[in-house]
Amino acid sequence: MDRRRDRSCAGVVGVSLTCTVYSKTAMALFDRPDKYFQFYAQVHFLTCETCLSHHGEISENPQHKPPLHPDCRCHLLEFPPTKLEYYQEQAERMKFRAQQELLRRKLWREAVESLNGSDFARVEALFRQAAQIEFYLEEVEQLCAEKRALLEKDPELRARLQKLFIKFYRMKFSLDKYRPIPPKLILAWETQGIERLKELLP
Repeated sequence: MDRRRDRSCAGVVGVSLTCTVYSKTAMALFDRPDKYFQFYAQVHFLTCETCLSHHGEISENPQHKPPLHPDCRCHLLEFPPTKLEYYQEQAERMKFRAQQELLRRKLWREAVESLNGSDFARVEALFRQAAQIEFYLEEVEQLCAEKRALLEKDPELRARLQKLFIKFYRMKFSLDKYRPIPPKLILAWETQGIERLKELLP
């Protein structure tokens, strides 16, 4: 009799535990949001730091909804809960790219500020580190405008920067993100960019 009671009780406990597990699972599914949103910023030298700080961010009810400022080109992508794991993995890559862009800006700014000094080796190293992440012709244009007086009176510096930047501009198109672009188009961009660099730093 005792053994039968034990088996009977065990069955009741087993059913109870199973029901509890199913109940929690059902509640979890019920509580799960029906959609998520991911914040997308264009990782580019013109994108503000605020937008970059949200790049890849995932939320159920976004607190930061584009546009965050005039001319903001960011957007939110809606996706279902079934894709959450995929977008979480993607978010890590997106956040890393945004952090790299912020680092690149810091290195570039340090290099520009160091041009007035006598340690060109340090300047070159900083520019090189920045260019390994990305190199923007538009920033060279800004540099030439900002340091116009210095560059006009120092032809040797102009020549060294021209050589350095042409090298970086060629290196730019070996980055992974440019691989899908047709070689003929890359060659056209490279040719135009090099001509522009020679105009900026004659």
